[in-house]
Amino acid sequence: MIFQDINKNKKNKNFAYFVALTVAPVLAIVVMFSYAFFHIRDSVKFTSHEITGLRVIAQIERTVFNIQKLRGLICTEDADEKSTEYIKNIKEDISKDLAILKEYSAFIENDTSFKNEILKYIDSLGNPYLLEYTNYYYLTEVIHDFMKFSNRLSYHCKLVLDPNMNSYVLIDNVVFLLPELIEYNGQIRAVTSSTQNSVLVTNQREYIGTQENKIKEKLEKLNYNLSRYYENRDSDKIKEVHNGALKAQDAIIGLANNKFLSGENLSYEASEIYNIATKNIEFIIDLYNENLKNLNDILEKRLNKDREISIFIILAGFCSILFIIFINVLFYRRNRKFINKIEELTITDAMTTLHNRRYFDLVFDNLLKAQKRARQTLAFVIVDIDNFKQYNDTYGHQAGDEALKAVANCLKNSLKREGDFAFRLGGEEFGVLCTGLDDSQAFDFADGIRKKVEEEKIEHKKSTASKYVTISMGLIVIKPELINSVNDVYRCADEALYRAKENGRNKVVVYNEMQ
Repeated sequence: MIFQDINKNKKNKNFAYFVALTVAPVLAIVVMFSYAFFHIRDSVKFTSHEITGLRVIAQIERTVFNIQKLRGLICTEDADEKSTEYIKNIKEDISKDLAILKEYSAFIENDTSFKNEILKYIDSLGNPYLLEYTNYYYLTEVIHDFMKFSNRLSYHCKLVLDPNMNSYVLIDNVVFLLPELIEYNGQIRAVTSSTQNSVLVTNQREYIGTQENKIKEKLEKLNYNLSRYYENRDSDKIKEVHNGALKAQDAIIGLANNKFLSGENLSYEASEIYNIATKNIEFIIDLYNENLKNLNDILEKRLNKDREISIFIILAGFCSILFIIFINVLFYRRNRKFINKIEELTITDAMTTLHNRRYFDLVFDNLLKAQKRARQTLAFVIVDIDNFKQYNDTYGHQAGDEALKAVANCLKNSLKREGDFAFRLGGEEFGVLCTGLDDSQAFDFADGIRKKVEEEKIEHKKSTASKYVTISMGLIVIKPELINSVNDVYRCADEALYRAKENGRNKVVVYNEMQ
């Protein structure tokens, strides 16, 4: 009965090993692929947030470009019927831009106060003040407010945290440099289009000079950014647009310097100045749009790639799990006998072929529990070879190994029932477990082993107990009603063994005899 319990436990343990060998790698795969998936998912979320923010920022800038045109138009003093119609069209375009921007603002996530602030500001611009009552200072203030929103949005949507150099360069151009560059040129257009009597007054000249210095600073940063971008990308199109924008910028600066700042009388009407400046600003806006297009392409490709990777991770993880389960089942079915052999080796002492200490710890605990259920006695014997150190010193370790094997064989040959176990506990110490023996039977069993060892007549000149190799034994017979813990049982048997050695060795001492 007890042995059947042990076998059942062994089968359960084998199955548990199989499950462990399957579950452990599966869990590892799940953890690894889950980490990769969530990492990619965060990247998808990050890039999606960037694209959303970029869409809103682009709409803000389109609105700003039209407001800049309106500002320049209202500053011209020689506005004719054609210009008046153009102003009307621009205002209509701005109204449409604001409506689109209001729709796009709804995509701003995780910051309701910021989104409400933008929507409220857009609503405030829908009143007649923007479309009817307009002047240079009011429109410039509106432009600056929108540019502030654009900058804040770039932080909110994490555009400025983009880790890739190419996309970060384009973000810097689209969000900061080019809008500011276009605004400084727009201010020059507005001022030069508002000339009185074809002459710039002193404060206008100073204002244009200040804007030119700002333009020079922004151009240096812009050119540096694009030079870095050209190093890593096939960018013939953006180079072409960049060169066109630089020529247009030179034309605007040249017009301001040669025609206005030199103090000469102007040969252009205000509307003509506006048209020349606007034509050249459009080239700079083209550069903005090309930067925006390239940036959006990079982010969209990254987003699609990350999404493909996330799908691949899910499929790869699922296939890996199926593969691990299939291989483990196939391996377990085809190699069960080898697995059993391996398991046997893990519980066997290599030298003596007895069970090892690891298996003893497992079996001893299970036997105690089974003994309690079956209400049977359990005998435990600790065996120690007498004066074994002296034997090794006298005959050498190789002879000592042979003596260990001989004692082990005596133990093994003494086991008659399948519920009996013999173990090598360590060094020259052994253990025996037997079930269903009373005190007398257990003593006779242990003493029989002692006699068999001595009858092997293995010479031992240095022994204090005999001229042959002998063993001392500590025996405890555990009654069902006196079940103790493994540690308590072991301690009692060890005390009996100590008494056997103290009384001259080559003896069996029963723990009960000392009580």
